[in-house]
Amino acid sequence: MFLVSKLSFSLFILLSASSSFLFAAEAQKIVVGDFSQQMGEISKSWNALTFGSIDEHTSYSLIKDQNINVVKAKSNKSASGLTKVIRFNPKEYPYLSWRWKVNKAISATDVTKKSGDDYAARIYVMFDYDVEDLPKAEQSRVNLYKFFNGKLPPLATLNYIWANKTNVGHIISSAYTSRVKMVTLKNKDSALQKWHVEERNIYEDYIKAFGEAPKEVISLAIMTDTDNTGSMAESYFGDIVISKKPMNKVEVTLNK
Repeated sequence: MFLVSKLSFSLFILLSASSSFLFAAEAQKIVVGDFSQQMGEISKSWNALTFGSIDEHTSYSLIKDQNINVVKAKSNKSASGLTKVIRFNPKEYPYLSWRWKVNKAISATDVTKKSGDDYAARIYVMFDYDVEDLPKAEQSRVNLYKFFNGKLPPLATLNYIWANKTNVGHIISSAYTSRVKMVTLKNKDSALQKWHVEERNIYEDYIKAFGEAPKEVISLAIMTDTDNTGSMAESYFGDIVISKKPMNKVEVTLNK
């Protein structure tokens, strides 16, 4: 799949800074995805992330699991996600915590190939960047992309993925661009039908992945996609939290 379709984010991600999720500077943690507290349907602060060339979209719904509201994602040869505009300093709020569960994985996932660029579960963290900081040749491509799409491409992005063959902890460039890094947190050896709690220092991960300190985070997204491999996947996402200090598993499991 082409970069313009697979990696294109909705226009508001880069242009809606004025409507970004705001929070008090003194807060120690912020529940960005407060799914456990939502009723009936997913909050409208999470917007559909779709791709123009893909007609079949992943379904996302709010369900109860162990009496806690979570997001269920079901994908059948489809791709789409949910994204939220949010702006914060990752040096001040470096910890990203969440929990996820995969019932049906994707055996054909291969992070090294475009044909295998499908994941039963992933979380995007997109950072701001300056076009002027890119190499001259890449600046031309980025500006051309912006001319035709009305927005900058989603570069400077970390993808935390439920992969297949790659080792846990492995960081690799996306099959589409070296400006997007894939961080394997789970793989074929990870237990299915079981909740896993994750916590990442996104500030340190960015430095490790890109060799420099990041600018502000500008959006987050969750996604389950199976369009490239023509397969099926089913996954679940719990609350998503950013914090100044590490959290414990109980806090991540349910944030009231």
